[in-house]
Amino acid sequence: MLTPRSTRWLSGLLAALVLVGCRCDAPQRPVSEATSVDAAKDAPRRREPEAVRGLPAAQARPEGFRRGVSLGLFVSERDPRARRFYYEQLLDEIREVGATDVSLVVRWSQRDVQATAIAPLEGVTSGDDVLTEVIALARARGLRVFLMPILHLGSRRRGQWRGTLKPVDEVAWWASYEAFILHYARIAAAQEVELFAVGSELVSMERQAERWEALIREVRGVYGGELTYSANWDHFEPVPFWDHLDVVGVTAYHELSQEPDPDEQALVAGWRPFERRLKRWAAAQDRRYIFTEVGFPSHSQGAARPWDYTPRGEPDAALQLRCYRSMFRVWNADPRLTGVFIWNWFGVGGASDRGYTPRGKPAEQVIRRWYGR
Repeated sequence: MLTPRSTRWLSGLLAALVLVGCRCDAPQRPVSEATSVDAAKDAPRRREPEAVRGLPAAQARPEGFRRGVSLGLFVSERDPRARRFYYEQLLDEIREVGATDVSLVVRWSQRDVQATAIAPLEGVTSGDDVLTEVIALARARGLRVFLMPILHLGSRRRGQWRGTLKPVDEVAWWASYEAFILHYARIAAAQEVELFAVGSELVSMERQAERWEALIREVRGVYGGELTYSANWDHFEPVPFWDHLDVVGVTAYHELSQEPDPDEQALVAGWRPFERRLKRWAAAQDRRYIFTEVGFPSHSQGAARPWDYTPRGEPDAALQLRCYRSMFRVWNADPRLTGVFIWNWFGVGGASDRGYTPRGKPAEQVIRRWYGR
């Protein structure tokens, strides 16, 4: 039970988390439904939230559709009080927006694009005990778990990111990367995680098909659940090892508009080139796919640079809302899309926040509509 003291502590913690993650304040709670016919007749009719007014109803989805939300495990290990208290609240909120699945994101780091050693990031990488505890908390809320290890760069120059790695010794890098992925594959197996990613957005390393196939075999040797890879939105076609995976994963950070303040119609139009490209490829390959990440930072550059996690504009929750509404309109009825993971619930949020989280922002209502809440 929260006390005034614990509430004050949580408020301070949430404000401090802006630096390490992405984002929020008080979530909106669904109104309890009447429990009898008479009560339902007498109850006042709920007004449709303005944020979703005019949107179509969510299309029926096949059983097993992943109504997902990502949750970065980015609370500093230096504050053990944060472990259960903060993640427990976030998982409650994720369940309340209608999610059936949660993607737990863990980060290890390498020094720069040329480095070969990959290791936990001090103060940011959650310990294995924290991860297993959060998996148990998710299970207790009826959520399926997708475990996604991602690679962080400690230092990078302009234009560098994990998609432009050039390790000076590729053999050494692959040995380190394999240790990283197998570490979490064993945890995924022990905790009976439903979906596991063998990598995310490692564009420059994807051409080494034999290395990836060997890694996938190693992972299958310890983990029996479904496997995916999270390909970048502009580089999913050339990935040479899709046939060795169960699920095609794509990050959907397609640039929607370079206009300074695009309206919803312009944003819908902005989705069309990526939509046509992905649907054409999926049909040709006879594959279904999931969005392993999709989201928009709530600042004035959110539509032009949805992939850019560094805040570059003024807070703009209204633009974030329009981006989510456009996404709903374009992808609501795609039969090959079998799952979506909203990036990222972690963070402070609220009207003045410029990060990705929809917490405490109008965009949260669009997620509720899409996920049937």
